[in-house]
Amino acid sequence: MKIYIPWLSSLLLIIIFSSCRNDNVSPIRNVRFDPGLLNPLQAAGSIPCTAHTYYYNGAEKSLGTVYSGMILLSFSDELSHEQATAAAARHGFIEQLGQPIQTNSARLYPAKMAPGLNCRQVEVALSEISKDPALDYAAPYFESAGGQLLGVSNEFIVVVEEGKLPTAQVLKRLSGATGTEVVSALSEDTFVLRANKNSQGNALEMANFFNKHPLIKHAEPDFVVSLAM
Repeated sequence: MKIYIPWLSSLLLIIIFSSCRNDNVSPIRNVRFDPGLLNPLQAAGSIPCTAHTYYYNGAEKSLGTVYSGMILLSFSDELSHEQATAAAARHGFIEQLGQPIQTNSARLYPAKMAPGLNCRQVEVALSEISKDPALDYAAPYFESAGGQLLGVSNEFIVVVEEGKLPTAQVLKRLSGATGTEVVSALSEDTFVLRANKNSQGNALEMANFFNKHPLIKHAEPDFVVSLAM
């Protein structure tokens, strides 16, 4: 029987190199990404977390970076508590949904985050979950110096500057530009407004925007005080 050594050697080399081909694949390609989970690589790296502030009594107050253990969510009005819980469970970075807190315009749910996330990953998670059709609003928590957790409610308070333009005209112009909505009037010049996921930002960001506008005397966000879950 004839044995073709050159041909056999070539075949063995092909098999050996084929079996080793995947050993040098980039680690990123080897990561299995579950669409229901926050991909840790998506928020990793040297990008620092944003430091947030707000205004109170004319002074700028520091909030620091977002708290990594919990976020605040509001779902579509027609969803029951059970349906909201099921909607939250679709997102692997949410470990548990707490009992709702009622504001003037929404039911806000504290949502415990999966362990091990950093503040940057939580920012990405907020962006990702806002794409869910079942969700109406998503915002972070911040940890105060006293250890309390301050969640950014969906509402903020606006005081309109007197005399420049009619109050109704000011509110219509600014709410239309920012995708926010007037909820109620506290006085002739003080109003509660609400934000949702389609607004130009959450209630903290909208309060800061309004506060810097020349037609607004003062604006500040409403916070929900919670305990860590």
